[in-house]
Amino acid sequence: MAFLEEQLEEEHGRVGVAPPGGEADPGGEADEADDAEQDAPPARGLRDWLRGAPLSGRLHLALGLALPAVLLVVNMVRVRSFTIDDAYISYRYARNFARGLGLVYNAGERIEGYTNFLWTVLLAAGIKVGLDPDVLAKVLGGLAACGSLGALYLLSDRLRPRGAIPCIATWLFASSIVQSGYAVFGLETPLFVLLVLAGTEMMFRERDRGTGFPYSGLVFGLAGLTRPEAPMFLGIPMLFLGLRFFGRQNLLRGVVFAAPIALHMLWRHSYYGTWLPNTLSAKTGSLAEQLAGGQHYLKEYAEHTGPVLLLALFGLCVAIVARHRDALCVAALALAVAGYVLLVGGDWMPFYRFMSPFEPFCFLLAGLGARSLLEPLLPAVSARAAAARPGGIALAAGAGVLAAGCLVALGAFRAQRIDRAQHRILDDDKRFWDSAAGGTAAWFQQHGQPGEVAVGDIGYIGYATDYPVLDLLGLVDPVISKLPGGYTRKTGPGYVQRVFDKSPRYFVFIGGADTCDKLPFPAQEKLRRDRRFRGVYEVAGMVRHSKNGYWCIFERRGDAPPSRAGDAQGAPVPAPETPTPPE
Repeated sequence: MAFLEEQLEEEHGRVGVAPPGGEADPGGEADEADDAEQDAPPARGLRDWLRGAPLSGRLHLALGLALPAVLLVVNMVRVRSFTIDDAYISYRYARNFARGLGLVYNAGERIEGYTNFLWTVLLAAGIKVGLDPDVLAKVLGGLAACGSLGALYLLSDRLRPRGAIPCIATWLFASSIVQSGYAVFGLETPLFVLLVLAGTEMMFRERDRGTGFPYSGLVFGLAGLTRPEAPMFLGIPMLFLGLRFFGRQNLLRGVVFAAPIALHMLWRHSYYGTWLPNTLSAKTGSLAEQLAGGQHYLKEYAEHTGPVLLLALFGLCVAIVARHRDALCVAALALAVAGYVLLVGGDWMPFYRFMSPFEPFCFLLAGLGARSLLEPLLPAVSARAAAARPGGIALAAGAGVLAAGCLVALGAFRAQRIDRAQHRILDDDKRFWDSAAGGTAAWFQQHGQPGEVAVGDIGYIGYATDYPVLDLLGLVDPVISKLPGGYTRKTGPGYVQRVFDKSPRYFVFIGGADTCDKLPFPAQEKLRRDRRFRGVYEVAGMVRHSKNGYWCIFERRGDAPPSRAGDAQGAPVPAPETPTPPE
């Protein structure tokens, strides 16, 4: 504990300290300490490094950026074959836009069932020139993730100048299933993370210069066109400007940010007739359920991340003691994301997609904490050991081994976590969705006739069949989305009435282990037992999935082809061989 107290005291005067008012002191002691550390000659050997000499610039680039980039690419390649089902919703919007049908999911129905306008438009442009949207999404996502790694490297150097330990935040980023996985799962997540990190780094640089055009506002504006929560990533750094908040540069930054957002909102209202996306009402509606879901989501993420959060907490302590403005801003951003996730309740997707904007800022704090612990340890132990006896350098070497061992242990923990996550993605999630959604789409392609399909998991089924879809969860339905209840729980009387008002030709329900006569989900069972369903719809197909259950396809009896008349008794229709969805 005494050593930690010494280090915290030492950090008070050396880590880019800003005075309490929040304004930088260009000529202060903190900057002089930083300059002295950066100007120190790099280590020429192990002995110099053990005495605390910084690594050379080339070694920092190699160990702190190049090697993490290689690891990130390897981890992305390992899970590139999986595409999350919701990505196909954007793919269908983009395909319809490229066809000239407009930004719609069902032709002729103007409903904004997406929250990633810029991402969808980019995919539509690729489709227009003949590119596969799934391939394009994975390439763009991978490039964005690599760009985020570079921005993270620059931000890490800003929080603590390069010293004897290479950048740790980049290694944490590269070994995260949230970052490497969602980079290639088809969603807008990696683009949003890149824009937020790039905007933050640019804003810090613009603040330091004090003059010049605030291009960061434009970058944050693009982030706002990619995800709706972007304003908080600009608003929080603005608050850390202190009196400069009212400066001309920052006011211009706000205008540059707001302009594309305002234009998009005006377009949204003129095109869809609403100021907010339909997904907002579909995914909210019960604050108590959202808070309970958010607490569970954050708890599971904390268990998954483990010691990284402890390092981040120590990094926060360092930032508070040192009054490090940029590090405190990073901490505020991380806490704001956690609060947002708590409020909205997380989501259903595997491995914590909603924590993707949280992780880079958390990793920056963890890197600050780890380097603040390890870098002073080497010269401190070396000096004390050398003063004790001539052979004391051996103790310093032991300290170096201890420091390396700590990093290796953290690396082993991260490697074990991401390896387990990758196996679950490929052996569990991918197999399930290929067999369930892929098999159901194949059934429609081989046995179905065009007609509206009522289904909850609308992604791949809607994309592969191109049939009209009634979304039982409300993402692309303007009535179900506004019913009382939280996401997946908008199942009151208005729900049943809406479904049968639409009278779809097909229903796709999740069945039991060996039957479609009783459904495990109450909302679907309520529909199946309704008098408007019984005697009208019959089992037309049963698609077996990898978890030893069935997805059940019901068809209106009057529309059933004569060749399947025997299905009226509920006889199972063998599912065709399941194809693999496009990669």
